[in-house]
Amino acid sequence: MKKRIQFFMVSMMLTPMFNAQVKDFVIEPPISKNLHIYKTFGVFGGKEYSANSVYLVTKKGVVLFDVPWEKVQYQSLMDTIQKRHNLPVVAVFATHSHDDRAGDLSFFNKKGIKTYATTKTNELLKKDGKAVSNNIIKTGKTYRIGGEEFVVDFLGEGHTVDNVVVWFPKYKVLDGGCLVKSTSATDLGYIKEANVEQWPQTMNALKSKYSQATLIIPGHDEWKGGGHVEHTLKLLNKK
Repeated sequence: MKKRIQFFMVSMMLTPMFNAQVKDFVIEPPISKNLHIYKTFGVFGGKEYSANSVYLVTKKGVVLFDVPWEKVQYQSLMDTIQKRHNLPVVAVFATHSHDDRAGDLSFFNKKGIKTYATTKTNELLKKDGKAVSNNIIKTGKTYRIGGEEFVVDFLGEGHTVDNVVVWFPKYKVLDGGCLVKSTSATDLGYIKEANVEQWPQTMNALKSKYSQATLIIPGHDEWKGGGHVEHTLKLLNKK
């Protein structure tokens, strides 16, 4: 009987974890007519976090910058974008190799969608046994797609050795990815693959080069408002 009771209690404790579902993605009100932020959610260390990603609507189709945290949401996001904008996803750019950014590029590769990552990101993906992109990002190059343009820039190591940012000059918006922490963040988050020593230098390079940015989007948590770069530097100074 004692064993039965113990088994029942363990089962009751485990069941909610197995039944728990991560929240669906949320498309935020547009930054501009063609530039949008979408939030996805994942669990790390037993706590749910949100991830901020961007997509750009062009005349030739929609460009995703990073993918949903959960693979089960890839298709539903693409379907929602198609319904909302009457355009397909034509390209995916990954800002680094983690699951909330590059995710599983094989999903998009199999659909004939162009995927982009840096050589370094592909090296890390390959090392982890994951699919690599079918195109290589040329950092510093201005990409022009369907009347829109953007630049993928590598400013140095920080959150990871391969983290890049995306600059949208037309809108003066910088997608900082996980290199930039939100003002609502209380710590640096996952840093097992970070270069904490170089991170401040990288942030100062970002601050200098993109001083004209009217919005810098952090990788997680609250993205609205300013001060994300300064807050990241404060967190780094505490380390």
